Amino acid sequence: MGATSRTAGRARLLTGAAVALVLAVIAGLAIAWDGRIPPMSEPEVATPGEDQLKAASRARILFAHQSVGANILDGVKDVYASAGAPGPSIVETREPLAGDAHIAHVHVGVNGDPLGKIADFRALMSGPLGDAVDVALLKFCYDDITSGSDEEAVFDAYARAMAELERAHPDVTFLYTTVPLTTDRGLRASIKALLGRPDRAGPLDNAVRARYNELVRERYGDTGRLFDIAAVETTVDGAPTTRTLEAETYHVLNAAYAADNGHLNAVGARAAAGALIEVVAANVR
Repeated sequence: MGATSRTAGRARLLTGAAVALVLAVIAGLAIAWDGRIPPMSEPEVATPGEDQLKAASRARILFAHQSVGANILDGVKDVYASAGAPGPSIVETREPLAGDAHIAHVHVGVNGDPLGKIADFRALMSGPLGDAVDVALLKFCYDDITSGSDEEAVFDAYARAMAELERAHPDVTFLYTTVPLTTDRGLRASIKALLGRPDRAGPLDNAVRARYNELVRERYGDTGRLFDIAAVETTVDGAPTTRTLEAETYHVLNAAYAADNGHLNAVGARAAAGALIEVVAANVR
């Protein structure tokens, strides 16, 4: 190959890289203008009523989660404090707690391993703590369902576990949950993904989460026991935050509720906590 051909080849490579970078910039800017930038005013968040707050505060709850769950628990404290109402005590423990009203919460398993989290939740319910609660729920993290996940296999394992636990613990009310979402990628993350360094927070990841969440809603949507955190995260002022990928519609965490690409800020935490309190209140026996 002559010098002229090599020069032309390098020029084509550089041009291709430049075009890819420009496209990434355009995509990032388009996303920024399409719901990534939070609104100037704080979204209005519904607050549970006094009766719901009282009912939920009477329950002994096991909440198995990871970091987004910690955001939600902060929101529970905030909701009760804002209402001037006494809330349940919130204690991280794997052992039974004394008293008639509390949330025993556990950082279950490790992120990225939903089957391990299911196994850990089974172990919790099979131990002394499982005999000392009225309500129990396992919440996955957004890292547990990504573009590489087999969402049907994960859901089948989750559904089997919940059915078996319900048979083994007829006095416990089990709540079901959707998986949390992530925001749109920003410009820097979009460029990294283009260069082969994805962050598990892209369109393909949220599209798989959407498919998983639809399986959850189809099975449990009519039970009255679904804590649909994904619906809360994507809905601001009554409008869902939707995107389209190859004709498939999916949802994202709205930036108005986001502390980063996957965790909740104070407003999002209050919104999710309010939804959880309402579901618990409706199922207190």
